[in-house]
Amino acid sequence: MKLLSNVRSNGADLAHLAAELDIPTIAGLQHQGDVSVIPAAMAADGLGRPTAQVPAAGVAVVRGEAGGHTHLLLASGDVRYDVHDGAADDITLGSLEVGEGATAWLDHPEHGNTGIAPGLYVLRRKREMAPRVFTPETRRKREQARKLARKQAVRDQAAREQEAREQAEREQFASVRFVAD
Repeated sequence: MKLLSNVRSNGADLAHLAAELDIPTIAGLQHQGDVSVIPAAMAADGLGRPTAQVPAAGVAVVRGEAGGHTHLLLASGDVRYDVHDGAADDITLGSLEVGEGATAWLDHPEHGNTGIAPGLYVLRRKREMAPRVFTPETRRKREQARKLARKQAVRDQAAREQEAREQAEREQFASVRFVAD
């Protein structure tokens, strides 16, 4: 089984080193690039057990976009994966079950490989945080709040300066002595 899909360095093919690599197999939460492998006990999805056997060629969990690389699920033994057909903004990719004595791997040319130990998992895409989009009303309220905060800061500074002047006057008069004739 070819685990490292494109092991190259400066154009040299290093695939012969793949056989010497020790890929850790993990039963807990793990991440590979923008894919998360979450033990089912930690996920609140309630996706149920997958039924489709992972073929020898693997299953593309996330296809590379705009020339990117694909996250490929590979298997040795009884490994099952069902794709989750959710809404377009749903980050759940599917459910994965790795049977006893089996191992699954997520393969990616840039991130390398990660081994998945026997158990039931949910695969998710990581959510990218986009800049907030404000409505015109929200922008107006934010600008008003900023203006009020700036005005309050100017008033507070003026009050501190006035207090400092009054304190200086008190100190000046405290040092003046009146002498009786």
